[in-house]
Amino acid sequence: MDAVKSKIIKLAVASILFIVCFALSFPFVIPGDPQPVFIHRFIGWIFIFPVMPLFLYVIESFEKLKHKIGMLYLICIPANAFVFYWAYYSIHVYGGVPKSYTILLVFVMFTALSTFWLFFLLIYEFLKKDGRIAPWKVAASWVTAETVRTFFPVDFYWSCFGHSQYNNKLTLQWASIGAIYFLSFMIVWISVYIFARLRGEKNWKEGIILIVSVTILITYSVVRIESFRKLEPFKEVKVAIMQPAINQFDINSKEKNLEDIIAVFTSQINSFDKDTDLLVWHEAAIPVRVPVGFDNFRYLWTKYFPDAYRFENQIVGLDMIDRDKREFYNSAGFVKGDRIEKIYRKIKLAPFGEYLPMSDFLHSIGLSTIVPNSVGTFMRGTEHTVFDFGKFNASILICYDGTFSENVRDFVRNGAELLVNISNDAWFGFSSEITQHGSFYPFRAVESGRTIIRASNVGISEVILPDGTRENQTNLFERTSINRKVPLYQYDTIYLKYGNWFLYLVLIITFGMIFLRFSEIRSAKVQHVEQEPEIKKKRAGRNKNKTKK
Repeated sequence: MDAVKSKIIKLAVASILFIVCFALSFPFVIPGDPQPVFIHRFIGWIFIFPVMPLFLYVIESFEKLKHKIGMLYLICIPANAFVFYWAYYSIHVYGGVPKSYTILLVFVMFTALSTFWLFFLLIYEFLKKDGRIAPWKVAASWVTAETVRTFFPVDFYWSCFGHSQYNNKLTLQWASIGAIYFLSFMIVWISVYIFARLRGEKNWKEGIILIVSVTILITYSVVRIESFRKLEPFKEVKVAIMQPAINQFDINSKEKNLEDIIAVFTSQINSFDKDTDLLVWHEAAIPVRVPVGFDNFRYLWTKYFPDAYRFENQIVGLDMIDRDKREFYNSAGFVKGDRIEKIYRKIKLAPFGEYLPMSDFLHSIGLSTIVPNSVGTFMRGTEHTVFDFGKFNASILICYDGTFSENVRDFVRNGAELLVNISNDAWFGFSSEITQHGSFYPFRAVESGRTIIRASNVGISEVILPDGTRENQTNLFERTSINRKVPLYQYDTIYLKYGNWFLYLVLIITFGMIFLRFSEIRSAKVQHVEQEPEIKKKRAGRNKNKTKK
């Protein structure tokens, strides 16, 4: 009885630690606070390392698969709730969806995110031999399961293991090799190997390979950071970044608050130095919906901002509509002088916010996108647009665009020298979403070797250098601005040159392991079937001898 009680206590402690460590691995903001909790800011990058060992300890405490699956959901749903609780704000508080319906939706969201852990568990259980599996194989299986979120059924690659390293300058550099996928692999490999050693498993060959690999990677990080420190920018651009801090309630009813919103914009614009090379607005900042094909920026300026100084070069967030097709586009304009010279249409749309995955089915059960005042869903852009302002080339990442490594890489491959992220995270209030979203961009800067500037309505606005250094970070919901010269670099990386080479390698290895394991199981079954007549014959002989006796 004491042994059973001890096992239950250990299981409960491990489960709670799993939930806490997973939650603190990513920026965790107590609702209403302006920044993440202190312990995360101090040592947040460490918390991810016990997560996989704790998960495996809990799951392996059960023998039957159905019990393992039940326990998986029991610990993963609350863990996801702590990380993604901010969905409640966007859906209910600002989206206007009834509370009961919202609670159901977020529960479904947390459950769906837990299903990716189930996918990993199934691979893990299938590959085990005699109850064991090499730590590097666990890492490959996890990256495969984690990556599914990038492509199916919705592109929601958010708060993955690798994202926990955004404020660790050493491990952050590893993203320049194989993006987030490489970091996630290394985190799981390191942590599971240590866990296996603590359980008494000995695999010295893999241990030596791991130690050598980590030593090489740390040396690589130190050299890369030092090399960047000595690198001179090939040009500088003076930028003006607006952070008007307009809350989402005012945006939703902007017809009533238009004069106040315009006054805030005008005040910020007039505060900037007149020799600024580029003025950057936030996502969907222009307070009117603009028809597709419209390019007369002088008209918009004269009508809405007559008292503001008009800068020659601007990047402005636009809400565009094709009235004939009833299609909406989350867009941004490259402005030069009086005209909107080029339009960029957002490629990576936010699922359930800007588009509805599996829309026909979900519409049939009454679900629609959670975007007020929209008659239809937003349409995806298809072009990784680069615009030549004369002094420099720039590309725009609208909000969610910057979440995906491969998407940002394509802009740089098309010639972008400066990456400009424009966002509006007011939908999520004082929550973890804003800091989680901001934490992705050091990775994009390191992967691409380019400077990134962020203009976010309510924060975090900032300048991020190609080694992941974050400068001029603003506070949440602070009405402020940034006006400074930004250095531009061409610090090319392995990832920029070869793309998702590491991810493809991991996927090939994982599916190869699955195929080989399946072949082994099938061969064993065939061998058993072939031997069955002989076994029956021997049994019959033994029974015959017993009868004679």
